[in-house]
Amino acid sequence: MEGQRKKFYFTNRDVVMLAAFSALLLGTDFVWILGPFVGNMIYGVIEGILLITAAIIINKRYTVLTLGIVRTTVEIFVASAFVGTLTAFDFLASALVLEAVLQLYGPYASSLRINVLGMILYGLVTRTMFISISVFVYGMVLPGWLLTFMMIVPLITYAIGGFLGHKIGERVKYVVETI
Repeated sequence: MEGQRKKFYFTNRDVVMLAAFSALLLGTDFVWILGPFVGNMIYGVIEGILLITAAIIINKRYTVLTLGIVRTTVEIFVASAFVGTLTAFDFLASALVLEAVLQLYGPYASSLRINVLGMILYGLVTRTMFISISVFVYGMVLPGWLLTFMMIVPLITYAIGGFLGHKIGERVKYVVETI
């Protein structure tokens, strides 16, 4: 039983950090006020920075998965304002993929290459699910050029977010540890 407890064990400090990062991640939705073009250009960067920074600072397995569960739970109630409630599950699916990548390759969230790769896969999953649910479940009709834009641009922005998140996360972790 003790081994099971340690798998999902977060200290009080970790829980506070998870809450702070959850609030910041939920705040990223306000980027869409700037419009779909600008939103698609910067949303992935901000989300990538926050997820990788959280993984580096908290530095415990299941950090990203926990953030994904919290975000999905909250977004279920908010997502209907955008496209539909089911689109909230793209956050959980993406978090599962990123969590798996971070856990499978070396110490958790310690490699720049793996963090960037993880965020590219995160972006691919989140966009694929969002577009699939929007089109096939909710019946949105989107032109081909927009679908292409919505798939390719986020892959680039999530990669940039993963890169910046790694750089920022390392610096913030150093500051947090010296306090």
